[in-house]
Amino acid sequence: MEKLELLSSVDLFSQLSTADLRLLADHASFYDFAPGDVVYAAGTADRELFVIDNGDVRIARTGDEGREIDLARFVSGESFGEQDFLSDSPRTASAICERDSRVLVFPTRGTSLDALMMQYPTLFARVLHQFLVIVAGRIRSTNKLVSENSSWVQELRKQVFGDKLTGLYSKSFLDDEVDALLSRSRGGAGIFMIKPDNFKLINDSFGHEVGDQVLRILANHLKSLLDEQDIAVRYRNNEFVAVILSSGPEDVIAKAESIRVGMTGADLSPVIGDERVPLTFSVGVALYPEHGRKSVTLSACALELVYAARDAGGDRVVTADRAGVL
Repeated sequence: MEKLELLSSVDLFSQLSTADLRLLADHASFYDFAPGDVVYAAGTADRELFVIDNGDVRIARTGDEGREIDLARFVSGESFGEQDFLSDSPRTASAICERDSRVLVFPTRGTSLDALMMQYPTLFARVLHQFLVIVAGRIRSTNKLVSENSSWVQELRKQVFGDKLTGLYSKSFLDDEVDALLSRSRGGAGIFMIKPDNFKLINDSFGHEVGDQVLRILANHLKSLLDEQDIAVRYRNNEFVAVILSSGPEDVIAKAESIRVGMTGADLSPVIGDERVPLTFSVGVALYPEHGRKSVTLSACALELVYAARDAGGDRVVTADRAGVL
């Protein structure tokens, strides 16, 4: 009865009948381990499942520098080894007893799991079915956990793709992630390249540290001018990108002009005091899909256009059609 209770507590066997559990119990044995004993070692490929009747087992692997890294710990009533049970792959970690432990091992050591599968094919078909149910459930749970809308996923994305100075997304985000967003946009989209015409005056007058603070103000101000679904990116140096989603060409161009005007209203007084430095902005606009279907193509086009705007005197919006650039 003791074996049946322990085996029925294992998710892999929890749906089996009492008769099936008795068959498994006939081929399972208890083993006693002392503190420091190895239940199994990394590199071995024995296909076994373990249930702790009493004790404490630590799962650990050796890191690149030879340091032991703890991965998990199991105590009385818990099972481990399910992941390797139906696999022929060598184990990547070791199981070590932390104190005197009594562990139920299935199948009994010296018994071939493959031979048992051949002897009881119907039983192990049910076990395999339950394994697939468990895996499918874990996949659904994982997909739900890592949903793009999950707050911790959003935070992770900020860590990976965030620009440390401004808090906007970085150029890596533009290069690696925006293509998928563009392809899902409805009614078209666009990429703006936004560059201050006279930012050098800030650095020359107040120094680069103040210049960095001004960039932070401009970044926050740009975000405030965008719609919720749009994205602000620091491209490089003092160049910003706005990714405009789900807007038709005319709306994109109108929004570009609105942002150009809006950016001139950024309040720089917190870092430069009462001294007034009138910043103007040039904006280059590339439309999706008219001027490209890849973010790298669109951003390169918009960059060329923003310099065309500056060469024409700055403080203006230039689109690909008007400049004859594709």
